[in-house]
Amino acid sequence: MSSAIRLSAGHRSVYHCHRIQTFALGIPPNIDDFSQTGMDSRMAQAKSRSSAGSAGAVDQSTVPPLGRDAVDDAAVMATSEIASSGSNGFEYEADDEGLDYRRRYRGLIGVSSKVPIRDRSVLSLVYTPGVAEACLAIKDDPLRSYDLTCRGNTVAILTDGSDIFGRESGPPEAAIPLAEAKSVIFKTFAGIDAFPLCLSTHDVGEIVETGVSISPTFGAICLDDISSPRAFTIADNLDKAADIPVFSNQHHGTAILVLGALHNALKVAGKKLEDVRVVLSGAGIAGIGVARLLTRAGVKNLVVCDRAGAIYRYRPERMNWAKAYVAKETNLEQRSGSLATMLTDADVFIGLSTGDIVTEEMIREMAPNPIVFALAVPNPEIQPEAARRGGARVVATGRSDFPNVMDVSLVFPGFFRGLLDSGARNIRLRMMLGAARALADMVPENELHADNIVPRIFDFRVAPAIAAAVVRAAIEADEASREVSAEDVAAKTRRYVYEGRLQPARSSVRKEDRSLREEAIDLRERHGGILEIRSKIPIRDHHILNTLYVPPRALVPAHVIRDDPSTVTELTAKGNLVAIVTDGSAVLGLGDIGPQAALPVMEGKAVLFQTLAGVEAFPICLASRDPDEIVRIVTAIAPSFGGVNLEDISAPRCFEIEEKLRTALDMPVFHDDQHGTAIVVLAALLNAAKLRTCGLDELRIVINGAGAAGISVAKLLNAVGAADIILCDRQGAIHVDRKERMDVSKRAIAEITNHARKSGTLADVLPGADVFVGLSAPGTLTPEMIRSMAKAPMIFALANPDPEITPDLARSAGAFAIATGRSDFPNQVNNSLAFPGVFRGALDVRATAISDDMKIAAAHAIADLVTEDKLTPEFLIPDSLDLRVAPRVAAAVARSAQETGLARETIDPAEIEMRCRDLVYEGTIAL
Repeated sequence: MSSAIRLSAGHRSVYHCHRIQTFALGIPPNIDDFSQTGMDSRMAQAKSRSSAGSAGAVDQSTVPPLGRDAVDDAAVMATSEIASSGSNGFEYEADDEGLDYRRRYRGLIGVSSKVPIRDRSVLSLVYTPGVAEACLAIKDDPLRSYDLTCRGNTVAILTDGSDIFGRESGPPEAAIPLAEAKSVIFKTFAGIDAFPLCLSTHDVGEIVETGVSISPTFGAICLDDISSPRAFTIADNLDKAADIPVFSNQHHGTAILVLGALHNALKVAGKKLEDVRVVLSGAGIAGIGVARLLTRAGVKNLVVCDRAGAIYRYRPERMNWAKAYVAKETNLEQRSGSLATMLTDADVFIGLSTGDIVTEEMIREMAPNPIVFALAVPNPEIQPEAARRGGARVVATGRSDFPNVMDVSLVFPGFFRGLLDSGARNIRLRMMLGAARALADMVPENELHADNIVPRIFDFRVAPAIAAAVVRAAIEADEASREVSAEDVAAKTRRYVYEGRLQPARSSVRKEDRSLREEAIDLRERHGGILEIRSKIPIRDHHILNTLYVPPRALVPAHVIRDDPSTVTELTAKGNLVAIVTDGSAVLGLGDIGPQAALPVMEGKAVLFQTLAGVEAFPICLASRDPDEIVRIVTAIAPSFGGVNLEDISAPRCFEIEEKLRTALDMPVFHDDQHGTAIVVLAALLNAAKLRTCGLDELRIVINGAGAAGISVAKLLNAVGAADIILCDRQGAIHVDRKERMDVSKRAIAEITNHARKSGTLADVLPGADVFVGLSAPGTLTPEMIRSMAKAPMIFALANPDPEITPDLARSAGAFAIATGRSDFPNQVNNSLAFPGVFRGALDVRATAISDDMKIAAAHAIADLVTEDKLTPEFLIPDSLDLRVAPRVAAAVARSAQETGLARETIDPAEIEMRCRDLVYEGTIAL
C-alpha cells in the first residue's frame, strides 16, 4: 500500500509518487540512492546507474501508508482527510483551494516597480537618460550595484528539482511552485526579494557555471531541492567560484534548525551536548548536513543511519562519497547494525528519513528521557503520541499540527538578511553556530518546556535575531564587506515586518540646482533599486500558510505540473514572466560596461514591461561573453520563464545567440535592440510614406549603422517590400563585393541590400535618397548631406542620447519629417512602443516564436493609432507613454501568431486587448 493524500470529497485527480516530500517549510526526507549526471570526477565514485529519474527516492516498500490522523488541523484543511490507496497515487481534489488561488493569481509571486511611472519626468530617471548615471556609477565602483539596484536585496533560488519526486523524475517546471512558495517566505519574514531559477539541467558543471554567470544580478544564492551528493559538489564549487554567498537550504538551513532545537531540548531533558549519544536517520543532504554541524558544535558520539543501517568507514554497500565523508567524522566506535540496534541507549533520535520507521519499543530501548526529532513530512518517523508512550521526554516534528514544529522557514529568511546586509562573501561555521544559538534563545528560560523548544512560525522576532547573529559572526570572521551593526540589521528587519519597508522613509534630493545625475542616483539609493518581488497572496494566518506553503497541500501543484507540464502557465508566474538577458557588452549608448553596470538598464526595462503591458520581467545579467555559453545558460534557466528578451548584446554575437536560442527554445525569443527598433522604425516610416503619398517600395533608403539594430531594420524593411536599401558602417557602403570589415551578419545582409553594389562613404551613397535611418553616432549626418537627398527627405536620426543631426539643423536643410530617439523632440522612436505589447500578445497565446509576420503586424498596429486627421510630419507615431499602444500591439501580434500557426492558445484578439488594458489601468495580473 502506498500513501495517498485525499484533500476533500468528490472526484479526484491522481498523481503517482514514491514518497511525499517537504520543501521550504519542512525537512527533506532521506536520500540514499543517487542518479548522478555530470558528477565532478574528483568527488564522485560512481556514475548514474540508470535513467530511472532523479536521485533521492525511498523504496516504495519502505513507505508505509499514512494514518488517518496524519493531517488533523482544522485550521489547515477543514474538509480534508488522509487515506490509504492501493493505486500508488498522490490524490487531490480538482477544486483544491490552493490550486484555485494559484490559477486566479497565476502563481504566488510577481515582479513590480518600486517607483510608479506617473509621467515623463519619472520615466527619464527610471530609464533613459537618467539610468545611464547609475550605470556609470557602478562601472566606476562595482560594489555600488548593491546600493543602486535590486541586487543588494535579491537572492537567486537555484534548483534543478531533482530532490522533489525521488526516483520518479519530473519536468523542471514542477519545481517552480515550491520555489515560489519559498520566495514568499523570504519576503514575508525578512523583506528579501527571492527569484526562482528552475534549471533544465542536472549536470553539476553546468549548474555551477550557471550560478557563477548569474551572480552579477544577485546578492546571494540559495540552493534547494537538489539531490545528494550532487548538491554538496555544486555548493562547494559555487562557494569557491562565486563572489556572493551560497547557502544550501536543505544542508545549512536544516542543520541550523536542528542544532537550535537541540540546545533547548537538552535543557529540558537535563543533558549536555558533549555527553549525549545521537542517532540520525537519513543520509541525504539534510542528514549529512546536520551531522556535520552537530559534530562541529561539540557532539562526540553520533551515528548516521540509512536503509542499510549504520554508516561506518569502509562499509562495502550503499555508499557514495558524501556518506564516506561523513563516516570519517561520525561513528567513531565503528558500530554496525540496524537503526533499532543503534537506538539502544541513545539519548537523541533525529529523523530526516521517511515515515513510520521507528516504533514505540525502539524508543523504550533508548536512554532515559530521550529526545525524539521525527522530522519526515507529512508522516513522521514515529507519531508523537507513540514516542511519548515509549518514554520520550521531548518530541518534535516537521508538522504544524503537533507541538514543536521544526520548520526551516524559521532559519533561512533571517540568515540571508544577515548575509546580504553584512555583504558577506562566504558562509562560516561561526555564522551557523550563532544562528542556531539565536534561534534557541528566542524561547526564554521561563517559557521553555517539553512542548515549547522552538519559536512559532509566526514569531516575527526570529528573523531579526538570526540576522543580527549572522552579522556579528560575519564581522568576527572578517567576512563582512559593509560597515553595519547587528542592531541596525535587526531593526531593519523588524521595520519591514511591521512597517512594510526596509529603509526609513526619506525625501528626495532637495535643492534647486540638482542635476539629472543627482536625482537618478538618489532615487535608486532611497529605494535600493527600482525592482522588487511581491507576494500575490500574503501569508496572513495558518490557514493560508498551510493551504499554499506547507506540505502536503503545497505539494499538489508540483504533482499537477509533473503530470501535465502545460498547466505550469496557469499555476505559476511563468506564463507572464520574461527574462531580460544581457552580457553588458553594448549598453544603451554606453558601450561595453559589463553585466553589473548594465543592471540598472535592465531594471528600467522591466519597469516598462510591467507599466505598459502588465508583463512581469526580471533581469538576468550574465558574466559571460561566449555565445555558446550564453545560449547554454539561458536554455538552462528557461523553464522559469515564458519568454526571453535579449538586450544590449553586441553584434555580431547577438545574431548567433538569438538564432541558437530560437532553435533551442519553444518560446518567444526577441532581441529588442534588433526587432524592437525595427518595428518602431517601420511604424514611423509607414506613416511618413502616407504623408508622402507613396509606398515603401518607391523609397530609396540609406541606413547608417550596421550593428544589431541597423541590420534588423534593413531585414524588416526588406520583408515589407522596400527593395532599395543601402546599409553603411564606418567603412562605408556594404555590398557583396566588399572584403574589408565584413563579418557573417554583414555578408548576409549584403545579399538582400544594395543590389547596385554602390560603394563609398555615407556622403557618397546618400544623394537622391528619400530616407536616412541613423543607428550610429552623433554628428555623422550634416546639413549638406541632407541637401543632396531627394526632395522632402525623411530623417530618422536615432543615435542616443545625441542624434546624428539635431532636428533644427535637419529641418533647416530641408527635411520633411524628422524622428529621433529622444523624448524631448517630436517623433521619438522608442522601443517601448513595441516590446511590451509584442510580448503581451505572444505570452497570451503561448506563442512558440516571434516571426516577421508578428513584427510587421505590431508595426501596423502602432502606425494605425495615429489617425489620418492627426497625422503630421511632427506626429508620425504615438507617444511612448500612450497607454493604448501595448494593448493594440498585443492584439495584432496574437492575431498574427494564431493565423500563422505559432500560437498554442486560440483567443479572440479583442479579448487580449481588453486584458492588456485591465493590466495597464487596473494592475490585475490574473489573465
